[in-house]
Amino acid sequence: MMESLRENTELFWKKIWVDLFAENDFLIKTVGTTLWGFSSFILLNSIFLVVDLTGCPQWLYKHKIQEGKNDPVEKEKVVDALKTSLFILVIISFLALIMFYPVTNWWGSFHTSGPLPSYGELVLQLWGCRVAKEFTFFYGHRLLHTRSLYKYHKKHHEWTAPIGIVSLYCCPAEYFFTNFLPVSAGPTVFRSHLFVVWLWILVETVYTTIEHSGYHVPFVSSSEGHDYHHKTFTSWY
Repeated sequence: MMESLRENTELFWKKIWVDLFAENDFLIKTVGTTLWGFSSFILLNSIFLVVDLTGCPQWLYKHKIQEGKNDPVEKEKVVDALKTSLFILVIISFLALIMFYPVTNWWGSFHTSGPLPSYGELVLQLWGCRVAKEFTFFYGHRLLHTRSLYKYHKKHHEWTAPIGIVSLYCCPAEYFFTNFLPVSAGPTVFRSHLFVVWLWILVETVYTTIEHSGYHVPFVSSSEGHDYHHKTFTSWY
């Protein structure tokens, strides 16, 4: 069964690499990665936006952390946050990937050649990506809360009771230094295959969306800590 799953995964990746991007390394690393990040973000956040705007399904809505806040969320605020987040996700992310392209080629990361990693290698690389991201994000985020740099982080904290799409509601400078670089750190160090990079982007999108969702989603890690950080600004970095 596992071998069959691996074969199907490799076949799926080959179709993307050969049929969709015609083995164009630059396009798949820039356009392809941007489209993958966009699709992951929209798909997941559409679910939470339905809950935020309608209060349904009730089984999830009842797990809202800050009761009475964004209840329901104002549509004008959603539109504003969505515009900013999509600008960051599509335009700034794409430009960052273009800037980062020579680095990945020089270092041999985000590569598209060779077989996909084994399951063991995949787990180790994803775990390593998580450690690298947490380390770099924590200190980058902490620096943004200093007096001299908070102006670059202030926009993100306009939402004291966040919702999922607010995960990318920030200025371009903040996105590059505390989102793009921390998420890219692990795959770069481990010289990960682009397939691993895309899987890692999906994992990180799920994580950061839930962290900003405003809900204590059952059976997953609690987002109460980061929600409290948005509420107070000065704790739980």
